[in-house]
Amino acid sequence: MGNAKLHQLLAVESDLEGKYKRVCEESKKVFNKPAMFMGYHRSLVSFLEDDPIEYPDENQAMATTVEDRVNYTGESIASYLDALYQKEATNQNAKADLVVDGVTIGTNLPATFLLALESRLKYIRSVYETIPTLPAGVEWKPSEDKGEGVWDMVHPEEKLKTKMTFKSKVLVEAQFPPEGRSGQSLPAQIEKWEEQVPVGKFVKNVWCSMITSHEKAEVLGRIDKLIQAVKRQRQQANTEPVVKGNVGAAIVNFINGG
Repeated sequence: MGNAKLHQLLAVESDLEGKYKRVCEESKKVFNKPAMFMGYHRSLVSFLEDDPIEYPDENQAMATTVEDRVNYTGESIASYLDALYQKEATNQNAKADLVVDGVTIGTNLPATFLLALESRLKYIRSVYETIPTLPAGVEWKPSEDKGEGVWDMVHPEEKLKTKMTFKSKVLVEAQFPPEGRSGQSLPAQIEKWEEQVPVGKFVKNVWCSMITSHEKAEVLGRIDKLIQAVKRQRQQANTEPVVKGNVGAAIVNFINGG
């Protein structure tokens, strides 16, 4: 591939791998059709010399030979194995330093590790995305007695404790006949009802070990910076010149007994 870079080889390798798989699958199907590797000529040999029977000859051409198919398949195998070898050999040299915001995370990291790290970091980010944050609409302060990373609610939750009581009031006073006179007495008209009366209050002090929304945003931001840095350095590592070498033909020749 001349002075090709690793990223160019990676692009070609996927095409060669696709052809290699396609040709191998085609060959498996062809090898399972024995008739393609056979031909014949059929003619009638008459025993009657005086009145020979005429019968048209039959012919079937041989579509291909096993050797031709093996050679055709071997070419695709050799090309792909050469690309695979060159990629792996080059990957041994393809390295880069990982630096984020002036902080050196690692030096001489292999390109293959950077590729794996990029996908892992995306999964790790999904974990950090689920971290709960302090409930909004509530004032919090760092706890003085519950340990690092714990917050106390500034204003405790309060809820009244009530008790059911019965109350009443006289709507109409009782009426009695004048003294010394007879008559009907009328009882007083009284209204009665139930009423909840506060008898105390519940005071609930709440503490929480969640992080603030700002802290969570900072963590996710650092992961995003790391992902971008890994991607840049991986691309930089992929500019490593391809290691030249061929091994595919030798492997195929050995298999074929050549």
